[in-house]
Amino acid sequence: MLIPMELHCLTLRKGYLSPELAIGWQIGKYVEEFFDGLEEVWIAAARDDDAVLALSYLTRQHGHPGQVIVPETARPWDFLFYHLTTGTRLGFTLIRQRTRLPQKIRDLEPDLCVDNPAVVEIYQASLNLLIKSVLCQPVTSFCQVRQARCRRLLSKHSSDQQTSCHRCGRPVPLSQAWDIEGDICCPACTGLEPVWYTLH
Repeated sequence: MLIPMELHCLTLRKGYLSPELAIGWQIGKYVEEFFDGLEEVWIAAARDDDAVLALSYLTRQHGHPGQVIVPETARPWDFLFYHLTTGTRLGFTLIRQRTRLPQKIRDLEPDLCVDNPAVVEIYQASLNLLIKSVLCQPVTSFCQVRQARCRRLLSKHSSDQQTSCHRCGRPVPLSQAWDIEGDICCPACTGLEPVWYTLH
């Protein structure tokens, strides 16, 4: 199986090529092409696995270190990207049946530590097929991608002027309000990570 040279170098450093590494790589390259670079992109991942390693590697090569965060609580997406210049938010949700080994193959995992070459061969073949599928198919074949425009209100308002969030109904100072696809929202309803909208 042919893999991109940069991913091959990362695989050599890691010692193996996992489905998560391939997923992170493919999504990272998709976002890099979508935004014409990663320099102005903030990144969050729901789990700290090999996908985060791939994204961190790409940001070191094409962006800057420290761009990837992993929240401590559950999120409704698997990966989230926010482009500072355009205010574009991209959310990626994995399609599990296309990014995980079949259940009958996962059931073999307890036997991998046993000296059973036949089981190892079956498991490795399935793993290779999954990785090949991830690397050879477009990202949209194994992910749901949602895009939205998220921008701070351009107008300057005094701190005592307020409006109601169009999504949750809570009052929000206009100086802190966001425009999310035409809806005036509070920071919590932007769908962004808290550290992002507090630093924006």
